[in-house]
Amino acid sequence: MIWSLDLVASMALGGFCLIVVGLHRAGVGQRGFDRVQRQGGTLFLNKVVMEAGYALLQPAVRWCQRKSVSPAWLSWLSLIPAVLAAAAGAQGFWGLAAWALLASALLDVLDGAVARHTDRVSTGGAILDSVLDRYVEFLCFGGVLWFYRGSAFMALLVLSALLGSFMITYSTAKAEALRLTPPRGMMKRSDRLAVLIMGAGLTPISQMWWEPAGGAAAWPLAVAVGLIAILSNVSAITRFRALHRATLS
Repeated sequence: MIWSLDLVASMALGGFCLIVVGLHRAGVGQRGFDRVQRQGGTLFLNKVVMEAGYALLQPAVRWCQRKSVSPAWLSWLSLIPAVLAAAAGAQGFWGLAAWALLASALLDVLDGAVARHTDRVSTGGAILDSVLDRYVEFLCFGGVLWFYRGSAFMALLVLSALLGSFMITYSTAKAEALRLTPPRGMMKRSDRLAVLIMGAGLTPISQMWWEPAGGAAAWPLAVAVGLIAILSNVSAITRFRALHRATLS
């Protein structure tokens, strides 16, 4: 029964994303978010999807403002779906895990949006958000690692993805400490989450129709982890090289 529910969750997630983006392209909801314009789109998360996501969260932003919800509380709250995603993924329920990952990602966007909307942006809040982001990523990759515990190759790939993810964040922190601007690079946190959500969301469909009985390979997820492992480490090395050159000039 739960495997059928997981497949339904996977297909529902795809439909939900298509509807949200489609409505936004049709002119429904707010447009022209400054943060989206400043950050720009990427290969894995274009500006249309980012705008649609921000538009989706605006009613929640206004509700949080009315209820005086603390941005820090929202940051802490993002840990709960991350734990659920790790638990579901570890058991192979990747459709449910994808929904939980999306919820954690949206809460992470929401805390910053509420902080800016209510003029409660602070250094302490930024530090808390960054630290909790690392725990969320560790939980997510921990669930993936447990799922692939029978494969030494996949375990190494997951650890490589986790290393690259943390090194990108470290390079940004180091650049800020040195008052340098790191190159934009690839596979920032939003990209990593988008790729992981897509991989997780497509896995139940692959397991049902294209993989042998059991679907232990979970090919969409494996491809997602591989992309993160390769591109995040390439991006981290590129960033550190650029920072090293900047310190010599």
